[in-house]
Amino acid sequence: MTTTISTMRALVRRDLKDEDSANYRWTDNEIDRAVEKAVLDYSQYCPLEQMTAVATVNASQDVDISTLTDLIDVVMVEHLISQTPKQYRPFRKWGTVLTFLYGYMGDGTNCNVYWLKKHSIGASSSTVPTAHEHIIALGSAAYAISSQAQYSTNMANTGGDAVDKDYAAWAKDKFKQFYDALARISTYSYKKLKISKMSNADE
Repeated sequence: MTTTISTMRALVRRDLKDEDSANYRWTDNEIDRAVEKAVLDYSQYCPLEQMTAVATVNASQDVDISTLTDLIDVVMVEHLISQTPKQYRPFRKWGTVLTFLYGYMGDGTNCNVYWLKKHSIGASSSTVPTAHEHIIALGSAAYAISSQAQYSTNMANTGGDAVDKDYAAWAKDKFKQFYDALARISTYSYKKLKISKMSNADE
């Protein structure tokens, strides 16, 4: 993806009508923090689907998954791999450890862990699909406005007595648009994940 944090920052400022670089209402750090929050929310609805081979331990039910960075959740674990049909094992996750259930043991070979990862927007790359960048910008604007509303006391002299209500209403509208958009594009939900895990546990 071509969007970087700098281009996303520009998109957010456009939504905020905050494009006068000589008189920014939000600093770059504030915008970047808002983007980070929006990306985290987006990741709960449309996480990155990953499959990683992780070593099991011979005669142990536990599998170390600490190498799976920015992990949201684990959906399935396949072992033994390359079987037809695929062999998915029931498991429980606690922290950075997966535990096979019902006495199933690893044998030292790899298992395939199917997991969900948080998206990222960095200085040179992004994992967010181009078609969804406007949704991230919308959520980022909502978080930026909400943050601004918290400083209503300091802003009252320049914004008027109702500035806190104005920003709060603006943020509420933006958040509604953001979460409505997320609901429309959602590929996963906690309900779906729970159903998937229950199905795995019954195998």
